[in-house]
Amino acid sequence: MEEKNIMVSICCITYNQEKYIKDAIEGFLMQKTNFLFEIIIHDDASTDKTADIIREYQEKYPDKIKTILQKENQYKKGVRNSYTVFKEAKGKYIAFCEGDDYWIDEYKLQKQVDYMEKHEDCTFCFHNAKIRYMQQDKEEEYLKHQSNYKKFFKKDGIYDVGDIHLLGFGSVPTASFMFRTSDVKKLPRFYFEAICGDMPLKLIMTSFGYAYYMEDIMSVYRRETGISMTDKWKIENKDNNKAIEHEKKVLKILEDVDNFTNGKYKDKIKKEKAMYEVEILSLQAKYKEIWKNKDYKEMYRLKYNDKFLIKLFIKTYFNKVYKFLKKTRK
Repeated sequence: MEEKNIMVSICCITYNQEKYIKDAIEGFLMQKTNFLFEIIIHDDASTDKTADIIREYQEKYPDKIKTILQKENQYKKGVRNSYTVFKEAKGKYIAFCEGDDYWIDEYKLQKQVDYMEKHEDCTFCFHNAKIRYMQQDKEEEYLKHQSNYKKFFKKDGIYDVGDIHLLGFGSVPTASFMFRTSDVKKLPRFYFEAICGDMPLKLIMTSFGYAYYMEDIMSVYRRETGISMTDKWKIENKDNNKAIEHEKKVLKILEDVDNFTNGKYKDKIKKEKAMYEVEILSLQAKYKEIWKNKDYKEMYRLKYNDKFLIKLFIKTYFNKVYKFLKKTRK
């Protein structure tokens, strides 16, 4: 395959996902396009049979699949594995998918490329998906169930960095990401230092132009696998101090993006930051006395003096914060 003819580089990172990696690879291979694409799979020294499965596929499709099989775990060394794969990409665009997610639309790549080829200012493209809850054996639409998504849905499908913020931390399916390979060189330092890679990635890529959303359901996001980063955080955050540190690290991403975009989207970013700042306040129980007196507006006036945020707080966090503070008074 000539490098100059590759339109899309499918980049996949995986670790101990032997139960799921076949679905991911099959989703790559089934793509029907009028252009060439390559598949780059990075395994971070899995201790199960994930690497063996990847090797089998690579031997079967040597012209299509390229592998990066680590002998030592790079994540533990602080390496951003997604970037390791991105650097190997030869295509004009990168389509990203982690090893426990998978694609279900054989024209996914074609649809996204067609749009981005016609709209040069579009620097990030994403689409709807399904969530598959592994422990509950059920599925539901990914974006439509997000309350933030409904509030900030745009009929034209066009989003700027601030809009993507307002969609929330988990409202853009990682397996739907497509962006321009040339923009990988522009990734700032904070991308490599952030608590996760997908959140800053979608925001940074969008900042170079705009993001476009496709309503077609073209991928599946697995939850409750027991091995994902989300599952790891869920366990760790049972410790109150770790939960506070986690929220602070997410908040740091928002602050870094705000600085990176020179405050262009500060008003919108402020609203998303509020979600995490309120969560931190609830975990720290700083405003216990104010809460005890039921003075919600005063609680928010101290930090924001913003009617939108007052409503957001009361509607979204009332039950959660009240239960937490009730426990602290016992």
